[in-house]
Amino acid sequence: MFLFLLLYGFSLNAQSVVSDLSYLDSIKSTNFEKFESELARLEEIHHKFQKEELDYFLFLKAYSLTFKGQNQEALSLIIPLLESKSETVIGFRAKSLAVNTLLLSRRYLEAFTYLEQLIVTLPLIEQPMAREHGLRVIAMMYNLIGRYDLALSYLDQLINERPSINAVCAAHQLRSEALFHSGQSEDFEQKSAEGLKYCIKHEQLLWVNIIVSFQARNMIAKEDYTQAINVLTAHYSQVEQTRYATLVREFDSLLAQSYHKSGQTATAKQYVVKAENSLHTATSNLTQVEILLLLSQIAKTEKNYQQALDYHEQYTAAFTAYMDDKSAQQMAYHTAHSEILAQNQKIALLDKDNQLLQYEQTALKHQAAFNKLLIIALAILVLGLAFMAYRSFVARQRFKALAEYDDLTAISNRYHFSASAKEALALCEKGQLPAALIVFDLDHFKQINDQHGHAAGDWALRQTVDTCRNFMRNNDVFGRIGGEEFAILLPGCQSDKAHLLADICRDAIHTIDTAASGYEFKLSASFGVTSAEISGYHLTKLIEDADTAMYQAKQQGRNKVQFFRG
Repeated sequence: MFLFLLLYGFSLNAQSVVSDLSYLDSIKSTNFEKFESELARLEEIHHKFQKEELDYFLFLKAYSLTFKGQNQEALSLIIPLLESKSETVIGFRAKSLAVNTLLLSRRYLEAFTYLEQLIVTLPLIEQPMAREHGLRVIAMMYNLIGRYDLALSYLDQLINERPSINAVCAAHQLRSEALFHSGQSEDFEQKSAEGLKYCIKHEQLLWVNIIVSFQARNMIAKEDYTQAINVLTAHYSQVEQTRYATLVREFDSLLAQSYHKSGQTATAKQYVVKAENSLHTATSNLTQVEILLLLSQIAKTEKNYQQALDYHEQYTAAFTAYMDDKSAQQMAYHTAHSEILAQNQKIALLDKDNQLLQYEQTALKHQAAFNKLLIIALAILVLGLAFMAYRSFVARQRFKALAEYDDLTAISNRYHFSASAKEALALCEKGQLPAALIVFDLDHFKQINDQHGHAAGDWALRQTVDTCRNFMRNNDVFGRIGGEEFAILLPGCQSDKAHLLADICRDAIHTIDTAASGYEFKLSASFGVTSAEISGYHLTKLIEDADTAMYQAKQQGRNKVQFFRG
């Protein structure tokens, strides 16, 4: 969410120019205007710098360009530094900056490739500030793809190394983010309070208010809207002082949500309109999705149905783009990780080849004595190569499964569902075959998580999927497209049969015995159905219409099936 808050500090043991560069390094995140003016002064004489000084200067210039959003220009300076052999620390820092800059440019595969290299190089780096920022970049990237367990381990390491005050506050913020999104409510409340206390004591207002935003999200999740409003309002003036537009927009969005949930629609509208006015149409993030959804809900409350529909269409497009972006990040991570494993295996193979050369040289000198040994060594080598090739194949298959299927339910994730559904729809359209789409989600699912815990919620999701699978054909495309929301594409299926299947699944879900989960609770789902005859063969339109029908089913009392009538 807050991608460019990573600060890159560094110092070198040199005099004169290096001292000036080190000073600029220390102020670039606290006094950017002075940093820029001094950097411009050094630009006039940089052709006189030694190799190490020039690398350092180019790194700071790349930082400046990234901070101003000139990512491509920044990368043109960073990439040569990654090949620098004269200064390991500069190369490491440049790699950290490259990860952040590539991420901002949405070049995810390159970003995660450099991330894997950072992780490998980190144990070799001893310079404290370079380690500090390497750890922060790694933790930030793991947060981005939802690997919160790995992010927390790197953040604990960062805090234990006692870095700068700014780095400690950044670590507290990243830890709060990881604990909140991973659903560790008790740890989140304790650790976020500790981080808030530390950052307030050291007057790190930016980090203070980012942590506050996650605390407010936690309060909204617990339906404690009054407390959320009080906390956000108390810190609002501080947030405006930071002049950090992303954070101000986050506070406006959270205040709007809290006021809307507590029935204060007029006040909610003031904040959400302010947040909307600061949106960048080129971006797609969670805050933008939340703002557009809330605008749609407020317009509906005001009975301005046309505006509500317009905002809902924008929300659907933004949500789809956001999920596609998250899927692209996940795919990039798994691809980069798989490539690193493959490279390591190639290195291992090269090592084996070197050993083979040594065996051959020895055999030439001692043919009679070591013929038997050479045969054994060659046999071991062949077995080793076969085993490594097999492991490589298994690893690729595993990573492919991780990228395409939902870990919890073992059905297609949103990315894979979209790809498979589009292929099936294209074949149906080409052959003028019917097709239908079912969208459904579990009713009151949040109450199950809140009252019985996430383990019970996970059990309910798995049982729902297993139950519905019993009634599907082999060529039906079944996917999880949201937290508790699912979609089924039925190629070659008429609308009446799709409606019947939806009703069968609805009835089967309602009759699930939840005692096996350890708790007694009601389980039901609301279904929306549409067909290509009405909505066409475009997946986005089919999902949108089925989602509208599902919403109507919920309005009619839930545990119902509604067909989209156009």
